[in-house]
Amino acid sequence: MTTTTAPITPITPAQKRIAEQLVQGLTNSEIASEEHLSRGTVSSHVRDMRQNLHCPPRSSRPFLAHALLMHRQVAVPPLSPLQPSFTADETQKRLLKAIAEHSSPADIARAAKIALADVKPLTEDLVRAAGATDATQLVGWGHALGLLGEGGQDTTDLPAAAASEGAAR
Repeated sequence: MTTTTAPITPITPAQKRIAEQLVQGLTNSEIASEEHLSRGTVSSHVRDMRQNLHCPPRSSRPFLAHALLMHRQVAVPPLSPLQPSFTADETQKRLLKAIAEHSSPADIARAAKIALADVKPLTEDLVRAAGATDATQLVGWGHALGLLGEGGQDTTDLPAAAASEGAAR
């Protein structure tokens, strides 16, 4: 994860509403619909959040979600206690951490110690196995479970939903 020693600029209340939905895996279009905003306004807020948190301009959504959660700009998303669980193995935990801390597939591959060609299919498999809608939601759950950052529950289980959409957004 790219870090800087400069203090962050806290996000605004409007950005916080958008950030809370971003961390739950919603797309800019879905957030715009929920918040009754234009997609351009949501994109502008997302861009401003990246700047406030010193994230690279083209950083991935999972990377931004991780930064928002690490800097405690939004609350960790809740987990449903009614969902069945899936246990992440060491390779999956390493991949989850790499997705949260890096944006480029090459950097994710290097950090996860997997082949570059395996980043997308293994990420899709992990998202599907966990029951997340995408890699961004998966990062939020990783924080909720204490697998990423501080706090969360002390367990290696990720929730699995009955229906899942395999691809990362």
